Amino acid sequence: MSKKSIIASAAICILLASCGQKAADTPQNTVPEKRVTAVATRQLLIPYTAPAQIRGKEDIEIYPQVTGTLEEVLVKEGQAVKKGQRMFLINATAYQAAVENATASVVIANANVETHKIELEATKQLYLKGVVAEHQYKVHANNLAVAQAQLAEAQAVLKRAKNDLSYTTICAPHDGVVGTIGYRQGSLVGPQMSSPITIVSDNSKVYAYVSMNANTYMEMLKEYGSKEAMIDSLPNVELLLGQDVVYPYTGRVETISGVIDNLTGAVSVRAAFDNPEGILSSGASGELRISFEYDGIVIPRSATYEIQDKHFVYKVVKEADDSYTAVSSEVATYRLDNSSYLIDKGLQDGDIIVLEGVSKMKNGMKIVPKKE
Repeated sequence: MSKKSIIASAAICILLASCGQKAADTPQNTVPEKRVTAVATRQLLIPYTAPAQIRGKEDIEIYPQVTGTLEEVLVKEGQAVKKGQRMFLINATAYQAAVENATASVVIANANVETHKIELEATKQLYLKGVVAEHQYKVHANNLAVAQAQLAEAQAVLKRAKNDLSYTTICAPHDGVVGTIGYRQGSLVGPQMSSPITIVSDNSKVYAYVSMNANTYMEMLKEYGSKEAMIDSLPNVELLLGQDVVYPYTGRVETISGVIDNLTGAVSVRAAFDNPEGILSSGASGELRISFEYDGIVIPRSATYEIQDKHFVYKVVKEADDSYTAVSSEVATYRLDNSSYLIDKGLQDGDIIVLEGVSKMKNGMKIVPKKE
């Protein structure tokens, strides 16, 4: 037994031993008997739970890069896809024609360059023999430069046309799962759409995003000294999926924003979870639970009562005449579960409190303590 527990037990024994004679001398109908206990600090594992939004490792929104009619939908919602796998086809007729036109323009421009090269070479020989003037030679040289520029322009147009044609086939950007498909065959799609065709989520690893109260964050920061030390020291976290279902794999807190949102008064926390069976999906929700080691006093909720959102307990005080008085005392509480509170302020080791029936008691009333 710890030293604090021995002190707490001794306090109750002394109190009860001294009240035995008093109880015998006092009519039970005037001084009620109340169950009491001595509080003591003990090591606790305190869970911190917050709503979590789940996102895939990578969520890529799929927008077309060219405008056209959606000709084929090659995947289904929820389907697993591999990087590079074809997902959607946009009607490519106009883009194929553009490639053919651009290809013809390149052929013409290339022939024009070759013609000007021949003319320039012939003029050069005549210029060297003094048959033609220098400016004629320079005119042919300039004509060749213009032809070469036109060829480069035609080649650029062809490259752009080929790119546009390639964009009519939309492929998966990475391995993942296809989300909701908001468009169907025959829909007109393009880069200016307000919403993506779909989202491909890499769910091999997922992130759970939660908001942590700024006060909690600052207390933890004070305890650990730095954000980095805090992240390194935090235990593995659990993910609750509803109906008290706990996700079978624990995760780790990877990042804490450290920037307090002015609107919510919270910081953003991101925890990572492996998802080998694909149980978790991007867009799902749950609750993130982090358990902290804490030294504190725990009391049953039945030992407290509320007045204007403040919590109170009745401490048992031994008077000079060996009688016992219940004194109302405010305490700062943290709810652990449906039946107990962690006390932050207001109680010390060895304090004796009334355990039940406190809502019907009055401050300063006499009681006969009964051991818990």
